[in-house]
Amino acid sequence: MTSESPTYEQIWITLSKVDCNEHTEKKGGLTYLSWAWAWGILMEHFPDAAFKFAENETHSDGTMTVNCTVTIGACERSVWLPVMNFKNAAIVSPNARDISDNKMRCLTKTLAFFGLGHYIYAGEDTVNIGSTAQPTEAKKKQTPPVKLVPQRRALIEGKEWSLEDRMNAIKDQVTVDVKLDTITEVLDFIYTTIVMFALPPEDTPQKPGDPETAAGWVQEFTDRNRPTLLKLYNQGFQNEIKQFHERLDPLRQMTIEELRTLQKSFQQPKGDD
Repeated sequence: MTSESPTYEQIWITLSKVDCNEHTEKKGGLTYLSWAWAWGILMEHFPDAAFKFAENETHSDGTMTVNCTVTIGACERSVWLPVMNFKNAAIVSPNARDISDNKMRCLTKTLAFFGLGHYIYAGEDTVNIGSTAQPTEAKKKQTPPVKLVPQRRALIEGKEWSLEDRMNAIKDQVTVDVKLDTITEVLDFIYTTIVMFALPPEDTPQKPGDPETAAGWVQEFTDRNRPTLLKLYNQGFQNEIKQFHERLDPLRQMTIEELRTLQKSFQQPKGDD
């Protein structure tokens, strides 16, 4: 990189292209990225980057939250993480090792907010934002493609959509019976829909009351999907819905420009299923 301070967009474009698959491990059904490798990659691209941890937050029930800030030039991201075990359950009265391990988990999560390994937190198996890396066949087969009805497929796979099309997509709620083996597919679709349609088309005039941040647009669109999410929650998918909202955290931390960059990557044709 040049000595000129990089922008958020430049950092995202650089780090989101990195294939992290060879440096992850599975524990308790969750995927973890090696913090040491992730920091090494960051140093290769942005050697002046730095991180720091704020004071730990201790809650009334004895659980704890750690906070990490990563600075790259003039760009800064701060992210929090409950001190959890490998089942993603908060630990009551965590010991020093619990806190230390989760601080490094928080560090890698913060790097994901800059783009490094973001696709892992988004529930994907392969990097898909301009990467030339070739994933292994085993990795390709882990997650089945999301099946979309033709109208939604046309909207999501890069074809132009009108404002009327967009509003119809919002109103078209998920009505299928959801089972344990299909909940991921349904939530993947809602996530993709939020990425694709949370922001209005670029040429849409700003109106009074419109959100000014990516977080605002994401929240507004998520609220429109609330009936579906509430229905799923009441059907017994509480943990899945909680993880889905955590999956939206990186979107809420993006600038509008970063969210548009991610949106454009979702518009690339994926081929026929």
